[in-house]
Amino acid sequence: MTATPSSTCLRHPDGAFKGKHALYEGGEKSQYTCKKCGSKFATLSNLNSSNCLRHLDGANNGKHEPAL
Repeated sequence: MTATPSSTCLRHPDGAFKGKHALYEGGEKSQYTCKKCGSKFATLSNLNSSNCLRHLDGANNGKHEPAL
């Protein structure tokens, strides 16, 4: 299943399904880096599905976010 900007997002900052998916505006890369903690991942899917130790809401209270 591919996320599109027209579909609602389970992990939206305003709450589950209270907003649309946002497109990743960066280019395709061989690895993706979290902008909060610097962890590196082979795919965007892996990056976005893992909890971040340095998330603004507290350790492991949110997902990694890609650095552009």
